[in-house]
Amino acid sequence: MQTVVSPGVGNTRSEAFVNVADRNTYAWWAILLASVALAGTVGPLGGFFWVAALALDDVLLWGFGKSLLFDSQLRVRRNYQWIHNLYDGTTGAGRDLGFNLLTGGRLSQRAKYEHMAKALGLRKGMRICDVGCGYGDWLRYCREELGCEAVGINLTPEQAAYARREYGLEVHTTNWKDIPGDTLLRARLYGRFDAVTFMDTVEHYVSMEDRDDLPKQRAIYSDMCRLAADLIDPNSPSGRVFVSCLHQTRRPRGWKFYWHAYFMDKMYSGHYPFVDEGPLAACRPWFDVLDIEDRTEDYRLTGVVDRSHFQAVSVRPTPRKAAYAAALMLLDPHVLHRLMYYACDSWMFFYGDDPYSPEYDPERRRKTSYVLLYWITLELKRGGRHGRAISAPL
Repeated sequence: MQTVVSPGVGNTRSEAFVNVADRNTYAWWAILLASVALAGTVGPLGGFFWVAALALDDVLLWGFGKSLLFDSQLRVRRNYQWIHNLYDGTTGAGRDLGFNLLTGGRLSQRAKYEHMAKALGLRKGMRICDVGCGYGDWLRYCREELGCEAVGINLTPEQAAYARREYGLEVHTTNWKDIPGDTLLRARLYGRFDAVTFMDTVEHYVSMEDRDDLPKQRAIYSDMCRLAADLIDPNSPSGRVFVSCLHQTRRPRGWKFYWHAYFMDKMYSGHYPFVDEGPLAACRPWFDVLDIEDRTEDYRLTGVVDRSHFQAVSVRPTPRKAAYAAALMLLDPHVLHRLMYYACDSWMFFYGDDPYSPEYDPERRRKTSYVLLYWITLELKRGGRHGRAISAPL
């Protein structure tokens, strides 16, 4: 489901409904009602039917790569709704939902944006599209600081509405995967831009169901790269794409890894690619790889220094937040999983040894972390916008 709007105009009522009533909510309501019915007819144990249903869905998901009850892409949207309502300072004040560069011992959003703009070769009058634009902070910078035309794509209605309302940005509320099949969006977006960015969203594109299905993963990343190529004006002097993506390492794994991975999936929903199985491999028919940077330590230290950041967030309780969390128990089947994610500090676990170390040490992180964050700069192959996808690793 999608809502397409003009710049600065949002269909907030319908978007709010989209983010409350969806397949996952309906499935959860059905399970809860069945639990109540069983408690009244079979006995008290019947009231725990919801536990058995969630356990069965987990067995099918983790054992066989199938989810009969819940859509993982909708869970991504629910995660950002959760963040929107429970976290403080999710946007503005010199920070965003990604991470900031460590410069001179301090985190700097401006340094991050200046670096990205330079890598993309952005100049006044150019046009940029951010896929998964969050609240639009990066696009606002491009428009106000660089004089660019800035357009966003976002599947989370609350974030898209904020970007339109507060920043006056043109944001299309849709999953990027639906754009190629939408005649109106293709007409409005294809061939329009000088540069495209995918900032810290790529990890959501492959669902946990497809973690063992390499052909499916390659198809998704190829579709992502083909979309980027189609969005770019072939005559643009830039023709570049900037990708920020967490990748898995091949470090040996024990039970703790899978324990934390379980809660991570229920919170954020997704699958981190290995370097030779992700966008770096899939992009080759359309793009040349200009640069790869390891920014894992900047990402990690953003969570260490800023406890409002989602990685190691310290949520300040308020009556409104408590009421929201309680209400969401009726809408979101994975609220308890989210709370366990916080209790276990699952995100920071994946950085390996001493994840809260204040030292900037990329070499140590490469040896101990289960994840690495790479910044990737791509450039369109002229005349190669519709090339054939490759499956060979790097």
